[in-house]
Amino acid sequence: MSHGRSLATRAVRGAAWTIATGIGSRSLGLVGTLVLTYFVARSELGAVSDAAVVVLLASMFSTLGLGQYYVAHPAAGRDVAWHATVVYVAFGVVSLTAVLAVGHPLAVWMKAPTLGRYLPGLAVAMLLERFAYMPERVLARDMRFRAIGVCRTAGEVSYSVTSVTLAVLGWGGMAVVAGNVVRSAVKLATLAGSVERADWLSPSRLSMKTIRAMLRFGVPMSVGTAAGFASRRVDNVIVSSLFGADVVGAYNLAYNVADVPGVQIGEQIGDVLLPSFAYMDEAERKPALVRSTGLLALVTFPLAVGLGAVAPTLVDALLPPAWHDVGPMLAMLSVLSVVRPIGWTISAYLLARDRPRLDAALEVLRLVALVALLFTMGRLGPLWACAAVGVAFGLHALASMVVVQVTDGIGAGALLARCAPPLAACVCMAAAVLATRVGLAHAGVHAKGLDLVIEITSGAVAYVAAALALARSTSEDFLALVRRAARERLTGPAAGVAR
Repeated sequence: MSHGRSLATRAVRGAAWTIATGIGSRSLGLVGTLVLTYFVARSELGAVSDAAVVVLLASMFSTLGLGQYYVAHPAAGRDVAWHATVVYVAFGVVSLTAVLAVGHPLAVWMKAPTLGRYLPGLAVAMLLERFAYMPERVLARDMRFRAIGVCRTAGEVSYSVTSVTLAVLGWGGMAVVAGNVVRSAVKLATLAGSVERADWLSPSRLSMKTIRAMLRFGVPMSVGTAAGFASRRVDNVIVSSLFGADVVGAYNLAYNVADVPGVQIGEQIGDVLLPSFAYMDEAERKPALVRSTGLLALVTFPLAVGLGAVAPTLVDALLPPAWHDVGPMLAMLSVLSVVRPIGWTISAYLLARDRPRLDAALEVLRLVALVALLFTMGRLGPLWACAAVGVAFGLHALASMVVVQVTDGIGAGALLARCAPPLAACVCMAAAVLATRVGLAHAGVHAKGLDLVIEITSGAVAYVAAALALARSTSEDFLALVRRAARERLTGPAAGVAR
């Protein structure tokens, strides 16, 4: 049991580091993006976004799940890391070369004439990212999440400084491309410097037996990973083909802001949970999944719902008037961060249970639902496209809960019961925000920034009070884990506790 407590504490500390640095770096990136809206035209930002999505999709569909195989198998040695590095980089070169070859047809279909101009630089940035991937996986398997967070933050800082500086100097969309290259280079340098070179670059004879074992696990999982990533990015491509690069500029900004709670908290915790679940005994995993779902809901739900509640005020305070249509999009897309973390938690559980095919099937289901809904419901207009995205992610979360109920007897009702109290507290929070907005309007108070701060403060106070009343057991569990992690951080683990 002490081993379980130690893992829980290490997971909480790891999650705290990845969340804190993730939010910090993501915030810097978003600040940079907001500044870019004042210096780069919407159509240019939309075209760069389209080019970036094309490059990212090509990269993700050639990952083969090699890094996750290494993390999910703690006994894998340096020879496995070397194999993963070689194969991962080689497939990256092939996929990125293919993208450059079809740049013009893509630009025509996506209604983004300047897309081809940005592809080469973004391809270079992605190749650097692929070199950086295995050092990051080495750190993840060792649960050194602090180092990962610091490296990611360094990359985001370099991106923001570079892109904003060059945009101010008149580089236009190429400022974003240059920022991506610098970010990837800094990330590679810092990650590679945080691990022993031999841990991932220790040359050994390539073995087909090792490659087959990795592919047997990784290919089904990579299908799921690629489908999952595509479900977060292919919407940009479809929206661009339907409405053009100008609309995509606004849509992409709204999506990126709405995505913060899901990616910077839900996804980061998912990265922590995979090695944590992998080290757990069989009997510990099921209750850990239920528990972690409730804790994740307590943290991510208020950020998502609160973001949607303050969306109009946020856009009015931070963006130029030409971007006003981001507000309604942001309010709708914020629902993503309510449902997505549930899928991430269950995904980590399934991978630790060595069930990559189930995880892949769920991701493919989400991608198919997303594409189908966008080409039907989404055709009605940009806001309908936002609604289609939310429905697709909701279906994925529901299907994930049904899968673990059928396969492992973990009731979907038990998972929903853990999510319901935090969601109820969020309803109270949203009501407080809306009441505050109406009150400020009646009082004639309207100062850019001030009304946003007041709305956020009222919502935060309302959520904390409601969570302590409606989700008391989960709140107490969360606070106990935080206190234990902080205590062990200061004094070290108790004697006899396994590390």
